[in-house]
Amino acid sequence: MKKIMTYIALFIGLNMAAFAEQLQSVEYPDAAVPQVLDVMPAGPSIGDMYTSEGSLRSSIGGPVVGEYFEQATLVHLNDTLTRTTRSFMVESVYPDGSIYKLNLIQTDHGLPLKEGHGHVGAIVGGTGKYSGIRGSYEYEMLAGGVAKVTNTYWLAK
Repeated sequence: MKKIMTYIALFIGLNMAAFAEQLQSVEYPDAAVPQVLDVMPAGPSIGDMYTSEGSLRSSIGGPVVGEYFEQATLVHLNDTLTRTTRSFMVESVYPDGSIYKLNLIQTDHGLPLKEGHGHVGAIVGGTGKYSGIRGSYEYEMLAGGVAKVTNTYWLAK
């Protein structure tokens, strides 16, 4: 009986994440013009880097709840040089901690994201209140160039 209870306790302990409450937050990042580091050769090439920063709002035009810093690095060009794949990293900074996100994103090179564009990425870590965070985010480009980010996550207990 003692062995069975030990195994049950071990199983529950290893699977606590399965019992964690799923949380969700929605934010609207202000549009920012990225800074571009164009490595040689000129034009789209592997290693080109795009960075931007801006405010995160709780609703469209609503109060600022944090800020974001993002970096995208071009990692693949298709044969026609019109579609690119970028490695994408984001830090969302709030008064009580930060959330870190990663993704690979395919886009039309040199064009702004179009209405209806969407992608899903991973939430891979955090600091402060968000220490031990895991989950995913969904990015949606709405009408008028407004972006919506929905974070779905669990916090380590």
